[in-house]
Amino acid sequence: MISSRISFAGGLLLLFVLFGSLQDASAIPAFARKYGLRCSACHVAWPVLNDFGWRFKDNGYQLMNDRDAPIWQHPAYWPVTFRITPNWHRENSNKVAVDTGAGPLTGETSVTAHGFDLTGLDILTGGTLEKNISFLLTPSSDNTASFHFESAYVRLDNLFIVRG
Repeated sequence: MISSRISFAGGLLLLFVLFGSLQDASAIPAFARKYGLRCSACHVAWPVLNDFGWRFKDNGYQLMNDRDAPIWQHPAYWPVTFRITPNWHRENSNKVAVDTGAGPLTGETSVTAHGFDLTGLDILTGGTLEKNISFLLTPSSDNTASFHFESAYVRLDNLFIVRG
């Protein structure tokens, strides 16, 4: 009875600390950094786009000027994110046969294993290869460190628009 009360109190304390430490989420202003604009250039209030923001999105996130080329990227704009997924595990096996060394198996015990594991690594990167050609690439590894591509996208914009 006492151990269940302690577990319950510990769970409540954990929830209090977890929810008490949450902060407001904020967006990463990647395009604002890339083009040297304020967030309000495209947004009324995040995530709501204004007319300019909709045109920017429809043009493949380009301003349709020379600054769309990758050579104009600001050095602070390095679009890459790393993500790992830690897991905590606990495994318990009851009635495991134990050899005491005095002949045949003479007893049973409970065996518990626990600890943290990393299930893999994801690398998310995206950007502009050339004007009107952008990409998004996600190489991932599993817990044995063998890499594969979780996703790979190439976006082609404004291919059949004739400018005169």
